[in-house]
Amino acid sequence: MILKVIVGGVVVFLAVWAWKIHIYLKRQKRKERDEAPFHRWADEVHQRPGQKEKLRQAKEEDISVHFESEKKCFARMKAPDDQEEVWCGLGMCQCGTFKADHLPCKHIYKLALIKGLIQ
Repeated sequence: MILKVIVGGVVVFLAVWAWKIHIYLKRQKRKERDEAPFHRWADEVHQRPGQKEKLRQAKEEDISVHFESEKKCFARMKAPDDQEEVWCGLGMCQCGTFKADHLPCKHIYKLALIKGLIQ
């Protein structure tokens, strides 16, 4: 009888930990999926002189950010020199700079800075 109680307790304990591990892995996968658009660019891209200038602008300019989905990092943004707000995510932006070269613009860098994906 005592052996059955011990075995039952161990089974419940293992089931609870398996569930916790499952939840943790699911959250990690979701986090990676949400950050994946920014990571599609190789680290070398961010070292180019033009990209360093965009990153500097993201750090120094007073860019207003209005999140639509903070978890997925999708926002409306407006920099001082922008004529109107642009929609931006970690992998795309409506601004002319992004449309011209399809590389991270200052808006994308601002979101990456907020999210802690780049320094």
